[in-house]
Formats: sequence, C-alpha cells, structure tokens
Amino acid sequence: MSNLKVDMKLKQIHCFDEGDGWGSAEPYLWTVFFKVDGDTVVVNSDGPAAPFIQGVPTVVGTPGNHGNLGDTDVDDDDTVDIPAIIGEYHTVLRPIPLTTPLFGITEVGGMIGCVVVLMEEDNTGDDAITRGHEALDRNVRDRLAELLGTLSVSNQSPSEEDIKELSDKVGVAVKDAIGSGVSVLDWIFGFGNMDDQIGSTVFRFSHDQLAAMNGVPIPFEQRWDNEGDWSINGSIVATVAPEDPCCRELRGRVEALEKIIEAWRRRRNPDEREDQVKEQPSSPKDQRQNRPRRDRPPTKTMPVAERPTRARRSTKG
Repeated sequence: MSNLKVDMKLKQIHCFDEGDGWGSAEPYLWTVFFKVDGDTVVVNSDGPAAPFIQGVPTVVGTPGNHGNLGDTDVDDDDTVDIPAIIGEYHTVLRPIPLTTPLFGITEVGGMIGCVVVLMEEDNTGDDAITRGHEALDRNVRDRLAELLGTLSVSNQSPSEEDIKELSDKVGVAVKDAIGSGVSVLDWIFGFGNMDDQIGSTVFRFSHDQLAAMNGVPIPFEQRWDNEGDWSINGSIVATVAPEDPCCRELRGRVEALEKIIEAWRRRRNPDEREDQVKEQPSSPKDQRQNRPRRDRPPTKTMPVAERPTRARRSTKG
C-alpha cells in the first residue's frame, strides 16, 4: 500500500434559485477538511482484545465567516467560484500501520474528506456566527473521534449511514451554537431574519478508492433544495507520492544507528556473541577437522644404547 499525494478541491457553488425573496442572496461557506491515516493513527493489535484504531484524526479548519466567498450579490443561475483558501486541501494520505502484523497484514487504508456547511447571510451578528464556526470545527473533531471507535481491521470504512449521521449531528451543533449566541434583542432588531443554513454534507473517500483510480480525478457534488436551490461541486485526485529524500536519508541514518547499537551491545555482552558463534552450524570442512582420529598403535622406539650398529666397511685392501 503506497502513500498517496491527494489534492481535494471544492470548485463552485451554483445558485438555481436564491430563495431570499426581494434582493440578492449573500452565501458564505464553512469547510473543515479531515483525514484518518498513518500520520496520527495506528491499529493496536498487541493485546488479547480485538484490534482497534488508536489515535486522533487530523482536522484542518479554514478561515472566514460573512462574505468569505467574495460575492455578496448572488442571483438565480449565478455561479460562485470558491477561493482556494477555503476550498483546497493538499496532503499525503499514508497507510495505517498495525502495531503487530495479523495474518500477514501489516497496514490498512484510511480515509480523507471534507465537511461543508453552506450558509446564507441575513441579520445574525458576527459574534454568533463566529461561535457557530468554532462549534463546527470542534464537533467535526469530536464526531470523527466517535466514528473511529466503531472501526476495526474488518470494518475499515464507515457506512453511508454513519456519514449521514455525522453530517446531521454537525449541522445541528452549528445551528445550536449560532442560536445560543443570538439574543432576543438581536432577533428583534434583525426583524427575525437570522442567517439561514442552506445545507451541510460530508464528502469522504477511502485510501483504496483513491488508489484504484490511478490518478484519474473523482468528481463530487451535493444539491440542496432548501432556502432556495443550491449546489456545490468539486473533485479529488490522488497519485502515488514519491519518497521524500529526507525520509530516505533519515531511514539510512536509522539503519546505521541500529548497526552501531547492535555492535555496542555485542561488545558489552561477549558471552552472548560466543554462544551465538557456538550455535552456528559448522561447515563440512570444520566437521572433518573436528572429527576424532582413529587410535593408532604407538610407535615403538628403542634406546640409543640398544640400537644395533652396522659394521663399518673397511676401505683398506
């Protein structure tokens, strides 16, 4: 399973019907990007209990409230381009490692996505809207943490029902936070015309789904028939991420350090080294050299005095 370089882009909001009665609509957009991957999460497979996902999701909020789309005069059939600062997320999606391999599995795929909330500005104060935006970021983090608790090696991806429930809970939390920041006087002076939530949704993609596309973009879209008729669209594309030279260098240094530590450990424990040498299987040559020799009868030697002497041949004659 490879690291994936992911580019996620929310591109445009289209207004089919601005639904604001007299005058033009003033939409604004909140986005929260997230990923669940090996950067911050592992599958804990060490204990006797069933393996479970351990860690926290990566959650990336974006700035802006009223007017953050740069267009406060939207009419029927208008299209608004979403600024990159709130509509783009570029990251690397990494496999989630298992702390202990199971049945040959050492890692599993995670997921990446975005929570979007499309709002229409009326008379709600900036403070209340800021409170709603903060609630969005906080609730996305909390709901994702809850969702992780339901996943496992055998259930690596949330169901569509899980995602819908997450979207609904986030939408309710945003409404509640905004409502709690609007006083009776705010409501009266705003003639009861508070900001409207057009809709919220979650776009989510798995590691396997992105890898299978092999670099082909995946388009996505959501349409809301609420407070008018609106849609948002975008795309996501993933390619195999090249290995970072820094990571390659770091890996080499780690391997060199491991060798140094192993050599130091062997010097500190020479007995262990000798035991390992003794345990190594001997070669055929060593086996021949270590083979016990057959007993040979001892060679009998005579004392010098008892040795017979040869008569010297005479040279005279």
